[in-house]
Amino acid sequence: MSVRDDRLQVRIDAVAKRRLEDAADEVHLSVSAFVLQAAQTRADQVLAERELIRLSPRAAEVFAEALSRPAEVNHALMSALERPKKFHWLD
Repeated sequence: MSVRDDRLQVRIDAVAKRRLEDAADEVHLSVSAFVLQAAQTRADQVLAERELIRLSPRAAEVFAEALSRPAEVNHALMSALERPKKFHWLD
C-alpha cells in the first residue's frame, strides 16, 4: 500500500467540472479518481512514444540494413494516389 500525501490542484470552469463529474458518475468513480486515471493513461501514452526501443543484436542488424537500402517505389500505391479523389474533406 502506498501513502498518498502529494496533492495536485487544478482550476477549471464550472462547465468543465460538471462534465468531469458526469463522466466520473458514469464509471462509478470519484472525480479525483477519474481525473487521476485519465491523466495517468495519457501520461503513459505520451511517455511510451518516447521510450527507448531495445532490439536484439540480430534485430538491430536487420533494422540497420533496412534503413541503408534505398526506398522502393510502390507503383500500385503511386497509381492509386494519382487517381481523381472520390471525396472531398469539408473544412
